[in-house]
Amino acid sequence: MKPSIAKQIMKSVLNGGNTPFLLGGTGVGKSAVVRQVATELADNKEVIVDAINPNSKQFGFIDFRLSLYETVDLGGLPYIDDAGGQKRAFLGNLPTKGEGLLFFDEYPQASPSVQAVIGQLIYEKRLGEYVLPKGWKIICAGNRVSDRASSNKLPSHVIGRVALIDFEHNVDDWINWANDNSVHEDVIGFISQQPQALLEFDPKIVEPQPSPRTWTALSDTLKVMQKDDTKYLQQIARTHVGEIQSHEFATWISLFDTLPNLQDIFNGKEVEVLDRAGECYACCVALWKLLNNRKDDSKVYDYFENSLAYIKKFSSPEFSIFFVRQCVSSNEDLKDTSAYNDFKVENQNLEY
Repeated sequence: MKPSIAKQIMKSVLNGGNTPFLLGGTGVGKSAVVRQVATELADNKEVIVDAINPNSKQFGFIDFRLSLYETVDLGGLPYIDDAGGQKRAFLGNLPTKGEGLLFFDEYPQASPSVQAVIGQLIYEKRLGEYVLPKGWKIICAGNRVSDRASSNKLPSHVIGRVALIDFEHNVDDWINWANDNSVHEDVIGFISQQPQALLEFDPKIVEPQPSPRTWTALSDTLKVMQKDDTKYLQQIARTHVGEIQSHEFATWISLFDTLPNLQDIFNGKEVEVLDRAGECYACCVALWKLLNNRKDDSKVYDYFENSLAYIKKFSSPEFSIFFVRQCVSSNEDLKDTSAYNDFKVENQNLEY
């Protein structure tokens, strides 16, 4: 099930008072989708991470990686009170009031005793004398046994009390998410050109591998790289996405040095038309990046129109579709241009 559908199903399950359980491979973006759900459930309230007592204008979000927890971390430490009764002293990491979302990640990797504690919270919304506030909801997630990520098979009593959602990565969904979350343009462009590179996971390989998570991490690194660091681009990329895709990524980035003069394209001058797919995608990304940097330029509409006219000369309409989608995702004012509206008429079966 692709992320956009999984997100809607999770919201419906939560609104029905039940617990979604997201099962998917390593690094496919489960956590990112759950954070999106939290933002939408917040309904314009401020999302506060790790807030156990959010006020009326806040929405709490607490992310527990259960494989790192012991039973006492969540279930409390048992003690005998003055009357001789057994009680539990909790560590103050569970919510006490307000509204929010508890995210129990890596559930299948947790110890059976931790799973039992979380199970009680899922079924009964309480742990001993602790009661989960009514405004808080629960989502669980983890890897499948088939993913070979040290996951245990889910107990049948858990399966019968949660809504299992099988989660798969989807390139189009990820690119939409990447645009909304300011992922570096070079990463978006590369994945658009080579969608199969978004996720390649082999449990036998003990080095970094490409996934939505690791491409996002590479994006974060690219944003802060100094100019002198670019000569080490392939080595830097390898630390995130592994040897094969770091080579492919660096090779694709090198195409930017072979592109025509972008300002000539902006100005509507006659420029040699590219024909290799890699170069065409690189040109689309380069023009998109430059348009982003020229948002406040009085000629930005002209630059967009001339760039689109040039890209339409490429061998496939996929390049102009990619370019337009990326440009309007970064600058919605471009939707007011005649170039955009003419393009929309020409491609009425597409959404922007």
